[in-house]
Amino acid sequence: MDKKWYYAVDGVRYGPVAFDELRGLARTGALKELDLVWQPEFGPEWRNAGQVRELFGADVPALPPAEQVSRPDVPLLGVTGARPSCLEAASRAYARTVSLLFKPFDMTRWFSMGFCAWLAHLGSTQSGNFNSMGKDGAGNLKVQLDGVLDKISTASLQPGVVALTVGLALLSLLFGLWLCSLRSRGDFMFLHRWYRPDAPIRQCWQAAQAAGRELFVWRLAFFLVAFLLFALDAAAAYSLVLRPYLAAGKVWSGALLTPTVACATAAVLLGVAVQLVAHLAKAFVVPVMYWQGVTAARAWLVVFALCNQYPGAVVGYLVWGFLCGLAAGAALGLFGLLTCCIGFIPMILPYFGAVMLLPVYLFFRGYAVCFLSQWRAELIPAVA
Repeated sequence: MDKKWYYAVDGVRYGPVAFDELRGLARTGALKELDLVWQPEFGPEWRNAGQVRELFGADVPALPPAEQVSRPDVPLLGVTGARPSCLEAASRAYARTVSLLFKPFDMTRWFSMGFCAWLAHLGSTQSGNFNSMGKDGAGNLKVQLDGVLDKISTASLQPGVVALTVGLALLSLLFGLWLCSLRSRGDFMFLHRWYRPDAPIRQCWQAAQAAGRELFVWRLAFFLVAFLLFALDAAAAYSLVLRPYLAAGKVWSGALLTPTVACATAAVLLGVAVQLVAHLAKAFVVPVMYWQGVTAARAWLVVFALCNQYPGAVVGYLVWGFLCGLAAGAALGLFGLLTCCIGFIPMILPYFGAVMLLPVYLFFRGYAVCFLSQWRAELIPAVA
């Protein structure tokens, strides 16, 4: 067999070797799935060994679960890493996304990774309907709010309606908890596929079990705290705004303006804070938990250290990510319009939407990983 294969381990290039020799290295563990390999058919780009399916066959030991991939010799705190660049992270994430999905194009891999992406974003899509206030402006809004208050007051006097409402609320809560549990596990499954694109779904599911459960518990506690804060703001709004408004016979007065603005501002700021924490958990906490095998609380200490060392870089990461999101949204919108809105149909279908949006999901997953890899490569390994 021709010796046309080259491989690189720890930055040192070896070769040329025959494919059987290369597979022997994979079988003994000398060549890992994240190491680089090259042969003339690849063109100018090197690939991860894990992308060459024949290297890691059924006789090669399975990869360890994510919860066993720990590096106790890597300190989590007290290390000043390099300043990460959001532009460099975006460039690397884009190159990796193109390599995974299009070089070569593999429909089986695409749909398999799309399933993990679907789990990772299950129930997280938010949408809203905004209706015009009409010609009457604030006056029309007041009429609508008064109508809602009247309906609530009437419904509260009917025990059957109250029981049905409470029952539906409890079912919705249980369903939301189930989705959150699946999404927490899916976050690690999707990250697993970023590093190991051809790992079987069953292996990804098993690898994400312990870490996904830990992340779910943290998310449950976090959103409970957030709910309590929103409830306090709602109680303040009721006490300072709604109750005086009802006591005055639903007559608006200027004295209610200040507490209304204060409560609304607090609700908006709290909502922004919840979204930011949720995003950082998905972007940064999950990779640290995955590679270091630590709890969510300890992973957050690492994220706080990054924000403390390079706050400007983190802000740049968020801003550039927001701009990339706008660009992706514009591209998807243009695609939908060019297809006479037919292209929007698969986007709203379960699973198929994730498959169609896989390049977007994969890019943003890698964007965070590549950002962390620049900061401390020994903490979060990079990929080619």
